[in-house]
Amino acid sequence: MTGMATNLLQLRALGALALAGLLQAGPVPCPKEAGELVTAGWLAYRADSIQVALRRFARADSLCPEDLDAKIGLGYTLLRTGQVAVADSLFLLVARKAPGNGDAWDGLTLTRWRRGDTAGAREAARRALDLHPDNAAARRLLEQLDPTFGRALHDPPSRSGPPRLGARVNGDFFEIPVPAGGWRPFYVKGVNLGLALPGKFPSEFPEDSAVYARWLAQIAGTHANLVRTYTILPPEFYRALRGWNVQHPEQALWLLHGAWVELPPDDDFDDRGYTDDFRREIRRVVDLLHGGARFAARPGHSGGTYDADVSPWVLGYIIGREWEPFSVVGYEKRFRSRLDDQRGTYLTTTGALHIETWMAAQCDYLLTYEADRWGWLRPIAYTNWPPLDPLSHVSETSRAEEDKFRNRAATPSSLAGREYENDVVGVDALHTRPTAANGAGWFASYHVYPYYPDFMLYEPEYNLASSREGRSNYFGYLRRLKRHHAGMPLLIAEYGVPSSRGIAHVQAQGWNHGGLDELAMAQVDARLTREIRESGAAGGIVFAWIDEWFKKTWQVVDYELPAEHDNRWLNVMDPEEHYGLLAMDAGDSARVPSLGGDPARWRALTEVATAPAANGAPTSLRLGADEAYLYVVAEFPSLKGHAFPWHARDLLLALDTYRPDLGRRVLLDGKLLSGTGFEFLGVLRDTAEAQLLGIPEYSPYEGGYIIKNGDDGARFARRPITIDSTADGPFDSLFVLANRTRFTREGTMIPAVGVNRGRLRYGSAASSLSDWYWDRRQGLLELRLPWALLNVSDPSTRTVLFERQPGPAIGTATTDGFRVGLAVVSAGRRPGVLATIPVRDQTGLWARTSFRTWAWPTWDTPRWHARVKPVYDSLSAIWGSWR
Repeated sequence: MTGMATNLLQLRALGALALAGLLQAGPVPCPKEAGELVTAGWLAYRADSIQVALRRFARADSLCPEDLDAKIGLGYTLLRTGQVAVADSLFLLVARKAPGNGDAWDGLTLTRWRRGDTAGAREAARRALDLHPDNAAARRLLEQLDPTFGRALHDPPSRSGPPRLGARVNGDFFEIPVPAGGWRPFYVKGVNLGLALPGKFPSEFPEDSAVYARWLAQIAGTHANLVRTYTILPPEFYRALRGWNVQHPEQALWLLHGAWVELPPDDDFDDRGYTDDFRREIRRVVDLLHGGARFAARPGHSGGTYDADVSPWVLGYIIGREWEPFSVVGYEKRFRSRLDDQRGTYLTTTGALHIETWMAAQCDYLLTYEADRWGWLRPIAYTNWPPLDPLSHVSETSRAEEDKFRNRAATPSSLAGREYENDVVGVDALHTRPTAANGAGWFASYHVYPYYPDFMLYEPEYNLASSREGRSNYFGYLRRLKRHHAGMPLLIAEYGVPSSRGIAHVQAQGWNHGGLDELAMAQVDARLTREIRESGAAGGIVFAWIDEWFKKTWQVVDYELPAEHDNRWLNVMDPEEHYGLLAMDAGDSARVPSLGGDPARWRALTEVATAPAANGAPTSLRLGADEAYLYVVAEFPSLKGHAFPWHARDLLLALDTYRPDLGRRVLLDGKLLSGTGFEFLGVLRDTAEAQLLGIPEYSPYEGGYIIKNGDDGARFARRPITIDSTADGPFDSLFVLANRTRFTREGTMIPAVGVNRGRLRYGSAASSLSDWYWDRRQGLLELRLPWALLNVSDPSTRTVLFERQPGPAIGTATTDGFRVGLAVVSAGRRPGVLATIPVRDQTGLWARTSFRTWAWPTWDTPRWHARVKPVYDSLSAIWGSWR
């Protein structure tokens, strides 16, 4: 319900005097200071300075108790601080004194909604809407609370004869109807709609039709012809889609819609309640696409009045989800043999697994429901992915097969919970066929990425494959997958690579699961797009429209704690958060420092240390933070206008992230002694050699030492993640395993692959993966360090990883802040300390008292800004050339 506050804030822009008229409070003999405080209060409120706003509104209210505007502002500010009951009493007081005050009824809607008073919230929203019929937030709440409110639905048509075809398959491709009659080919150029904005969970979609309208226009600007949604979105999306397509028939965006379902209890897909719930969701999907659905929102699910008929632009359906192989295996174990042939109204199965028959039955249910109720029929598929493809791979062993080889070599695996079973069972769309009554047809849908599973990397056939553009394991897989599905459309319903700093999997052509900057991401996605078409597929749907902060990948999921705060910050070490065509960048776009960018933004950071001017030495050290990075900048006035003398100087950046009494205090082989203990040490030798090191006991991951003769011993994570008080000890590279050791089915070992996540890349902001930069014009050394690299598990609450002993859950602690120092060191075999900031004392000690503890502000609601990535233009160029 934040939309109501937004509406109110828009009114404040009219000025305090105009607002007084809007509030209908009448002339009030108030001191001038009260009005000025109210205006200042709203300025602070808009700037998210809630405590400042609270003081200003409270002071205005005390100066003039009759000023209703002050009470309104005070009420909204108290609501932001969680004082719902007090805010409610203020709004009620204003509403009684001025019943025509729409802001008061807006406030009462919010407070009563928060207090669980559904009837009171509904009544307040109705009063607010009566006063201001264009109040979208009040309308939205009423639609959630009262599905019958305000909108007429489309009724199912009366019909006779066969259902109308919304689209159809013809051989290996799709076709769509031509208005003048007949059909034309339709090659899918699509974008998957992941729509969780920063700070939101996956089911918390935007509720503003203007947001969807803007996004759809941007997507159409890539020359895409289709969008895909996995689940039911708010009504505003479908209204925006219909609006776009009606107004832009030559750039219409078709829709592939999903019906989402989670895994069944105990792997029992036949569970009656589970199937009933899924079919209830299927009916909702079909009805809403015809503008004929009305249902209340549920936790984790959108709801409202779905009155926009988008059925003329629905290409088809992809239902279900990526089933985990273990669940399919568990389900199949319930039966002794395959099923007999099963025949539905529109789909039939032959020689199928039970899961294939179950999925075909749900698809047939959807087709039958839409045909019977709405008189339409269109193509359908269920979601599939390489771990469940019907192909067999000599390079991919099962867990049992790997254990057999390991036991022979006396190197047993120690991680039973690891993911292994990616080639043990296949789900084959060819076992399902359309009946004679199904003129729309059936297709195969796969999510295919170039780096996963491991058989994509190691299968001999794929290693030898080349597309028109050169060697490509990805093309080799696509070509084989298409050969298997000859004669039916094969749709690559997800593909792409992420632009994260972190690397979760390494691929032969460098098309890794992460570790690509945005320009490389654009190049790779463009090539994948072309190779999908070259393989004979019916099209591709790139993943995804926006970066989504809530996502997780296997390397980092256990270390984003508390897990429910994952959506509050951008983890640049997590590839899953960085697939978007539209970046969701951290921070305020007007303030975030950029490497090699506006020096004023770097100098605006908090100064934590100063030092006297000296040749080649820093004079100030500043720190800053946003939702993605720690920012560090050191100023060298004597080097302004010069290249940094890397031939003669190294730099050491020492970071204490938790408790100054813990960590290493002896640096540089005893040449630099500190009263503060450090957990991390940045070593900058030149632009090609820089890395962040950490103390070994504080690493969440086993080090590179685990790989012996190519075998990682099935080791990955380490515990406890702790910090001891050892004064003198090593700093190690920040190694993490990316590709575990594998065995082919013939027993040949495939070596493990790890990466040094602490390597610091030099460069300006022109590369999205740059970590540090020397601005010679300004004499500024600039760094930005990802939170996760520093074992910060939740920057929004200053939470860091820390535990004395391993327990059931990974331990965390709240840091009081960071202590950071920089040392200039002579380069060579016998380095010596030339300068430090903070400066050392007379004994040469980096005294603990010289370090200022710097604590960044915490947050509940993240700051962010959107930005188009280069991949947007690369796809636009390709898709535009295929028109």
